[in-house]
Amino acid sequence: MLQNIGLILEGGGMRGAYTAGVLDAFFDNGIKFSYIIGVSAGANNGANFVAEQRGRSKKVFVDHVRDERYMGLKNLIREGSYFGMDFLFDLLPNKLEPFDYETFYNSPVCFKVCVTDCESGQPVYIEHKDYNPRFFMEKVLRASSSLPFISQPVEIDGRKYLDGGMTDSIPINKAIEDGNPYNVIVLTRNKGYRKEPSRFNFLTKIFLRKFPELIKRINNRYLRYNKCLDYIEQLERAGRVFIFRPVKKIVVERLERDIEKLRQLYEQGYDETIKRLNDFKDWLDDISRDSTTG
Repeated sequence: MLQNIGLILEGGGMRGAYTAGVLDAFFDNGIKFSYIIGVSAGANNGANFVAEQRGRSKKVFVDHVRDERYMGLKNLIREGSYFGMDFLFDLLPNKLEPFDYETFYNSPVCFKVCVTDCESGQPVYIEHKDYNPRFFMEKVLRASSSLPFISQPVEIDGRKYLDGGMTDSIPINKAIEDGNPYNVIVLTRNKGYRKEPSRFNFLTKIFLRKFPELIKRINNRYLRYNKCLDYIEQLERAGRVFIFRPVKKIVVERLERDIEKLRQLYEQGYDETIKRLNDFKDWLDDISRDSTTG
């Protein structure tokens, strides 16, 4: 298990199929981390990795996507969410693709999930042992994946939370603050991508009018995101981070339902990670020497 090296998992909706492939490649090569932090889809991938359930993320992000309960307008009408939250965070983990709650909770890994506090508009980081593992699945992972406009806020301890990606899409600063001078980051966008201002700010003002601080954060999200990308690429040049990101052009959308595209994206994540393992091991050797000489 890699110590003092964090693993940071970006979200991205159904682009999480790429991360699922990356983590299965890690699993097959015995690569483990003592610290993992995930956001939205990255949090769900991370939970399966901590639970040591190789292949479960593929089943969740690929195999079940054609089920009408997974996503669609019927869910939006029935439960106020485009994604079928009851399906994803109750039926799937408890019946269709059982989640290993015991292994997850007892894992020595420090696993954190980023959510957004609706009132303060600030990111909040919840550790997996802060709650009962079933509650963590039902509430915390659900909150981290609850997008504004198409999902309802999730209440935890009297406060309402939404998707963590709105306030800290790539929590590199949190990982460093928690004692990880080196980090591995899994991104779900191609190199060179930069986020543009949202075209839906008018909807933000309508749907989130009760949360003015959150509106401010969402409207400036693209600035923070692009600044963070610049920062981690600077860290990459300095040898402080190793980034796994899609090499082949991404054609999968956040709300993708094409199972073949998702399967190919999963395989892309797996294959591209395998091809970079020697570079990754060289990076580990370099930082090990730096730590020894330092």
